[in-house]
Amino acid sequence: MSAMSQAPSVTLALLPFEVLSEEPADTRLATGFGHDLITEFARFPSLGVIAADSVSAAAGEGLDDAALAERLGTRFLMKGSFRRWENELRINVHLLEAPGGRHVWAGRYDGADLPAVHDDIAAKIVNALANQMDRSLLQSARRRHLTTLEAYECWLRGMECLQRGTSDSDEDGREFFRRAMELDPHYARAHVGVSLSHFNEWSCQTWGKWEEKENLAYDAAIQAEALDPDDAVTQLILGRIEQYRRQFDRADHRFERALSLAPNDAHILIQLCGSLTYQGKAALGWELGQRALELNPICPGWYFNYAAIPLVAMKRYEECLEYAIKAPPRQVVDAPAFMAVAAAYLGRTEDARKFLSEYQEDFTNRICCGRDPGPDEMLRWTLHVNPFRHEEDSRHLAEGLRKAGLEGSINRPTAKEPMPWPIANIFRKEGKIWTLSYEHQVVPLPDMRGLHDLARLLARPGEELASSELAAVGLQASGMEMADSQALKAYRERLREIEEEIETASTGGDDTRATALEEERETILKEVKRVTGLGGKTRKTGDAGERARSAVTWRIRHGIRKISEVHPALGSHLANSVRTGAFCSYSPEKLTSWQL
Repeated sequence: MSAMSQAPSVTLALLPFEVLSEEPADTRLATGFGHDLITEFARFPSLGVIAADSVSAAAGEGLDDAALAERLGTRFLMKGSFRRWENELRINVHLLEAPGGRHVWAGRYDGADLPAVHDDIAAKIVNALANQMDRSLLQSARRRHLTTLEAYECWLRGMECLQRGTSDSDEDGREFFRRAMELDPHYARAHVGVSLSHFNEWSCQTWGKWEEKENLAYDAAIQAEALDPDDAVTQLILGRIEQYRRQFDRADHRFERALSLAPNDAHILIQLCGSLTYQGKAALGWELGQRALELNPICPGWYFNYAAIPLVAMKRYEECLEYAIKAPPRQVVDAPAFMAVAAAYLGRTEDARKFLSEYQEDFTNRICCGRDPGPDEMLRWTLHVNPFRHEEDSRHLAEGLRKAGLEGSINRPTAKEPMPWPIANIFRKEGKIWTLSYEHQVVPLPDMRGLHDLARLLARPGEELASSELAAVGLQASGMEMADSQALKAYRERLREIEEEIETASTGGDDTRATALEEERETILKEVKRVTGLGGKTRKTGDAGERARSAVTWRIRHGIRKISEVHPALGSHLANSVRTGAFCSYSPEKLTSWQL
């Protein structure tokens, strides 16, 4: 069951607009504007509007507001008036909450008599209504216990918790989202809430659990997408995580989809403001940020943190500070970093140092949990959580922080150096090179068949894969080589190394070491003899199963040995976790996730 098939969490009845003129054309215009509003409401999956036919029929019964709302089965009524003179429009709207007839919100909009203005006014009204309805429901939900809340009210309470921006409040939020799942297992937004709670901790609080929180956030968002593939928030979250993973092309697709699904949702637009800036589209990001502020003029303070991001990238530093200063202090960890950068580029040294000092204090308390940051750690974290696609944008941010007084190297690592920590466990082929990461150390390796086998095993931990499946040899009558040339070369190199090590051990009087090396030499010699024939060429086997077992075993052992040479920790992990034979498996002692 998709969330798209569920009834909206909140509904309202849009009463016919009162037309304050006698022109038939104005009545048609007001009716059309009402249809525009209904179209805009459809972009908000948690909101719905009672069918116009039902509203018209009930409105003709002469009921008061409370009775009319009860008759229509809704809690909210929207009323409005429509006036046109010459080429100008004036639209007044107000929102009532029944029972009691409490006025929740009112607004007035003026504009020229143009379709584009109709669309703009409709979008502004719907954003305002959505925010006010949520606030009204939240106010009443705060007075009730968790067990009495409906799924959507649990979502509202959970989101309120997340806005506090602490690990404890994130856990409180997850309790509300879990309750929403119990009430409605198919409620996609509950899974979105769980994802956001981990996302908050991952990107803004818990530096030491980066990989764990990233995976939890991504997995919950994937579950939400399975329930509702047309939810813009879900697409935005997945896009942001893929952006952090530097999967920029995939993130681009997610952001485009989120924008197409919710082109007038202020919350979506303001977050796209920052995300598109990281993609190298600062001008478009700024445009969407401005639109979000227009649609939600009484917005939460964190809007201004996002609005400041493209202004730094566009080098409009004065404006950046004007927007950033409007945000509540200490709400977003790296917000003072952008303020420090803007002030530094403007030559306002004292301000830059003040903002940087705030950033350092928040980083120590919230990211490092009170410990002193290590060398370069603040700079590396800043560049990691602000994932600019283009190196020049990263350097621009880093150089601004350096100007503000932050110490650290801004050079990107070479292919042979470890990548900045933290980084996920990676076992992935990129072009002709494999990128392998384990325990936050990254190394490159050239392509070889054993790495392909290992990648397939890592993708299915705990499962047994037949060697014939890995080798994909079928029943080839002509046979195949029992070992590839790379594996044989590696074993012969190891034999030469063993001879040198035996001599060193014997000279140094280490008989135990010398004996162990001699045993290893005998084992390798037996295996080389078994798989080679005249002239040192590899033998071919006749039985398909034996061919597969032998070939895959050699490939995997060779791959692990090559890994051990450049990444001993990963080599040891694989040697202890991978089993070969007729069936192969990867069974690590503790749960280990991989990006493949």
